[in-house]
Amino acid sequence: MALSATEQEAILKKQIQDWTKELKRLADLIAAAKGGNCALVMISSTDADYADVAPELILEDVLRVNPHGWPDGFSIDLLNQST
Repeated sequence: MALSATEQEAILKKQIQDWTKELKRLADLIAAAKGGNCALVMISSTDADYADVAPELILEDVLRVNPHGWPDGFSIDLLNQST
C-alpha cells in the first residue's frame, strides 16, 4: 500500500523534528565538552535560489563574510561541508 503525499509529508516532518531534537542534544554535549560558550546553529534557506548552493557559501552569505575571510577571534566548524 502506497502512502499518500500527505502521509509522506507527515512522516518526513516527524523525522526532521526527531533529528533536530537529537542535534540539539548533541550540541549541548559538544558545548559542555568544549567547556565554554559556543553557538551551534542550523541554517536553512527559505529561498529557492539556494537549493543547489554549497553549505559553506550559504553560511558565508548568512553571516555576510567579507572577501577577507572569517573575522578574527572565531573558530568556524561547518559540520556538513561539501566535498
